[in-house]
Amino acid sequence: MANEETSSINKQQLMGKLLTYRDNFNSGLSHGQEFAKLFGTLTTTTDLKELFDSAKALFDFKIDSEFVRFPHQFEPSDNYLIFMTRLLELHHVATNLNLNISDQAPVEELFHSWKGTEQTFRFVANNGIANYTEQASNRTLFSMNLGSKTMEFNTDAINQLYFTDDETIDHQVVDNQIQLFSEFGRLLQKVYDFKVDFNMFDVKNSKIYYLDSLGLPTQVLDELFVSSHQNKKVFLNVEDMNGGYLELPSETVFSIVETDEKNHQWAMKVADPKESVSLFNILNDNDFMRTWYMNNVKSLKLKSVM
Repeated sequence: MANEETSSINKQQLMGKLLTYRDNFNSGLSHGQEFAKLFGTLTTTTDLKELFDSAKALFDFKIDSEFVRFPHQFEPSDNYLIFMTRLLELHHVATNLNLNISDQAPVEELFHSWKGTEQTFRFVANNGIANYTEQASNRTLFSMNLGSKTMEFNTDAINQLYFTDDETIDHQVVDNQIQLFSEFGRLLQKVYDFKVDFNMFDVKNSKIYYLDSLGLPTQVLDELFVSSHQNKKVFLNVEDMNGGYLELPSETVFSIVETDEKNHQWAMKVADPKESVSLFNILNDNDFMRTWYMNNVKSLKLKSVM
């Protein structure tokens, strides 16, 4: 009798374990189905809120469980890449970016390639932030966080990738890339109320490009004065403050001034009638300005505002 009772208890315990396994498998499969639903929304929806919500949820989504593992899956940050691509597509933004897939099991990777160049870009996750990174140089052009709704362009990467590293890069390619990345930032602002630091890509006349370092060596302005003269431009003094300005084509005015004499805070400004010209455009489109900036890039590094 005792043996029968013991056998019955053992069977009940075994059945309980088997049912627990069943429940865990079902839970893992249901979790996978939830992922598939979110991923399907991200890749097919035309609703902008659904697009944002699915990308945000997928970035932190852990699809594997203890009992069910999925051998083929993307990196979480790749969902940001899909989000970026689809947001541009839904707003009919012309682009030379192509979305590609690298089949390297068990983790498959998505990446952007730029038509006509060898450049590729990926989002790389770091402490909840997705960094849009140029793969060859491993430099982050901008960082984005859907949770905090922030986007920030990276001064150091801009300087190194577009100014100091490769002087042979096609200026038109550079302009097109910056125009696209800036348009993506503007869409984030307009559609999702993001806070965006465009850095030197900001085209608003009200933008003040503050320098990161206090004080400005006199030779920086001296070099600009001489270089301007050599290129048939006149670097004029600004009244009532230290600094000067240049009048450029299309009624565009570039200035570099000491905005706070007490603390020796310097800044650059760009003004044009259509508010379509950024500091980057000035530096990239005028060879003598580009050379001046590259020669003094440490002194002229911009301050981050976020």
